Amino acid sequence: MRKQLYVLSILLLSVFLLASCKGDDKAKDKEKKEDPKVTKIQQADERILRLGSLGFTTEDLVKNWNEAQATMEDSGAYQIKQIKVTNGEFKQDVSEGLILEGIVNEQTNEVVRLSLVKKDMESGNLNTALDKYEDTIAAFFLLVAVTNTEEAVKEEDIGKITNQLGLLRDKDKIVNGTATLNNVTYKAEENERGLVLSAMEKTN
Repeated sequence: MRKQLYVLSILLLSVFLLASCKGDDKAKDKEKKEDPKVTKIQQADERILRLGSLGFTTEDLVKNWNEAQATMEDSGAYQIKQIKVTNGEFKQDVSEGLILEGIVNEQTNEVVRLSLVKKDMESGNLNTALDKYEDTIAAFFLLVAVTNTEEAVKEEDIGKITNQLGLLRDKDKIVNGTATLNNVTYKAEENERGLVLSAMEKTN
């Protein structure tokens, strides 16, 4: 009888120890899952994968920008020397009222999203208002040229997407449109910052 009780006690103790070990393993697994650092890194990687790439690095962007800008204006006043990326983003003042900014995949240095922010400048006469309109179209042409260096862009395509984006709109209408050209999706949107023209990789 004593021998049976002794064996039973050993079995119960073994079961208890195994259960405790499994509990510790589950607790460790839970800690791994709830590790905030792992979660943030995964979210950042997933965000970059979702956004894709425009197919050029920040160095390529400087070259593309300066070449495209030189064809539109020959003074060299709006040329870019370099782009400084901080925490995967950059912002560059191009001229008064025009900002170039973007998101970069820091692992590959490829530009994920590129935007031109055109601040709404006050105009007091008709000539200034016309210049403002021409500047908007010129800014968009520049964005298209910078993001389409591999494929030729036809004039009729430019006119079509300019219309789709709402850039050729009545003054009373707010700009908010999307269009696609050569595997690049363009978006135009008016908000509290001004007119934001953006380019990103086309997604299905």
